[in-house]
Amino acid sequence: MIKLKELEYHYANINEALAFLLASLSLAVAYIVEAPSVFSVVKNPLYSIILILIPIVVGVLTIVPHELAHRQMARRFGCGSRFILSFRGFLITLLINLFHFITGFLVFFSGYTGINCYFGGNFDTKIQGKTAAAGPATNIAISVVSIVIFYLLIFIEPHNLIRTNIGFFFVEQFFLELSNFNAYVAFFNLIPFWVLDGLKIIRWDIKVWIALLIPSLILTFVAPFGY
Repeated sequence: MIKLKELEYHYANINEALAFLLASLSLAVAYIVEAPSVFSVVKNPLYSIILILIPIVVGVLTIVPHELAHRQMARRFGCGSRFILSFRGFLITLLINLFHFITGFLVFFSGYTGINCYFGGNFDTKIQGKTAAAGPATNIAISVVSIVIFYLLIFIEPHNLIRTNIGFFFVEQFFLELSNFNAYVAFFNLIPFWVLDGLKIIRWDIKVWIALLIPSLILTFVAPFGY
């Protein structure tokens, strides 16, 4: 028990950039473990490396903007804030996401944005709701932009030849995964449960929660249809 507390303390106080990276990896691992199934088709070592790097970069571009949105919104209201990595949360997230290919779903409990309003900030229900909503709203915006770019690539491909170009395949795959990751993280965080953003937003304004939930559902389950 003492060792666990020590690990929690250590993880909570590591450099914020490293905390972001580890948290992103705990999400990206879901797709990294699926890479070997593609290696049998794509035998070029460079392509294999790219297929591993794509989910890592996508994970960073999903988790970091989400947490930074929370952080900056809290700071707008005079509160101090930083991203905090949880050892237990990181371990649970990593282990569950390793089996994404079996379960079909992702979780993210690796960390949270710690907020301190003791020095002039007023963290009431409204401000807490706005701060919580900033994260999923950012993910939804990134997902929309990414899926639009993805479909534009599909639309402009001349006579379907673009898919024969491996470079375009990687670009296409990148934007599709970027959209999917962000949409799912937004949807997951909007679940009104425990420490997730959804419960905080509902306590503030259920209409805002619905306005965020609907696009997150569409982007997660409808927009990438057929791909």
